[in-house]
Amino acid sequence: MKRTSLLVLIISIINSVNAQIPSDTSRAKLHGFLDSVQTADVYQYDTKDDLNQSMDCAKIISNPNGGFIAVYHHYSSSQPQVFLSTSTDFLTWDVQVALASNASQPTIAESTGGGYVVAWEQEPSNHIKVVYYSSLTSLFNNTAANSFDISRTLSDCAEGTPNIYYASSTEVNIGFHYFQNCTVDRQARGILSNFNNWNCEALSNFDNSLLYWGVAGNIGDRDAFVYDDYDFGVIEGQYINGDFGSWRSFIFDYQTNNAEQLNIVTHNGSTAFANPTVSMMDIDERLAIVTTLFLPSEGAASGEAGELMYYRFLEDEPSVSVVPVVEESASFKIFPNPAQNLIRVEMSSNDPILNYTIIDLLGNQKLRGTLKGGLSGINTSQLQTGTYILQLENHQTKMFEVVRK
Repeated sequence: MKRTSLLVLIISIINSVNAQIPSDTSRAKLHGFLDSVQTADVYQYDTKDDLNQSMDCAKIISNPNGGFIAVYHHYSSSQPQVFLSTSTDFLTWDVQVALASNASQPTIAESTGGGYVVAWEQEPSNHIKVVYYSSLTSLFNNTAANSFDISRTLSDCAEGTPNIYYASSTEVNIGFHYFQNCTVDRQARGILSNFNNWNCEALSNFDNSLLYWGVAGNIGDRDAFVYDDYDFGVIEGQYINGDFGSWRSFIFDYQTNNAEQLNIVTHNGSTAFANPTVSMMDIDERLAIVTTLFLPSEGAASGEAGELMYYRFLEDEPSVSVVPVVEESASFKIFPNPAQNLIRVEMSSNDPILNYTIIDLLGNQKLRGTLKGGLSGINTSQLQTGTYILQLENHQTKMFEVVRK
């Protein structure tokens, strides 16, 4: 059996299995909670602290004394600092302490057995630093009980943007990205034991779930949470490397190892969304889902650039329509497949002119151009033997193969 046929068969089997996965209904409800900022119970764009500092890439957890705790970074004179602030109303934030200098992309988690663990990306030699605080008081005073600078393992250039899956005083399970081949960010996960031993590995399943949709740039920041007793995550993907306006955020389903793009609707129509976090917490004795996103200026509508925070109570059923996921069997055809020097793309006659991108399975962009409705051709003579993904600008995708005789 040819490799393409086998790949199509595997995708078909996976889609068939996924159709029966119980998490489908819960994942669809998550879209309703996360997609519409307009229907959030509380929201704020371009969030700043009481020092008028932007609260970029914030992660929010509950404050046991009431209200909220946020860690975030702010750039001053081109240097990032990590801050911790508290709030009682989710809208006004008071700085408690600066936790680190030359540091960014922080995250925080309660430690089992008491205390807190904070992790961030430390400069120079961009790497992850993990700090354990034995109590809330020690956290607010920045008095660490333990800390560890994790040496880069998977990349010679950079590793960072951590999230915390699990934390205790002796073990921290961390997700992060590494700068693969010093070219593009890809996903990894590791365990820090006793604050002196680090083991990690790359996560190709995470990468593949976004490469499938044509994400050809960085695959970066992520967060994880439990909803309806299922494990879910959110993760950012950049469709075009270097283009901040092409950042999008996705739901990741740990039951299926598949991702699907969030269809986030803001009040003024922003289009780019990065650094997603989700926290489940009690607010006024009601369970809520708290979301943060960074809106880069390149894709932000008027008044919306910066850090977006919003939450919605889970007792309120989502009213936002769920955008259907475009499966691999998208509404266009590619032939011949396998191809040599030319593929033909057949779309429905009412399709407009669409931009297309062809990437390889590592996410490297190979070709770009435009296609007209109906039947068009793409010259593939520059492509080497291998499997590629054709992505249209509406994110429909199909795989095809090039074979050189």
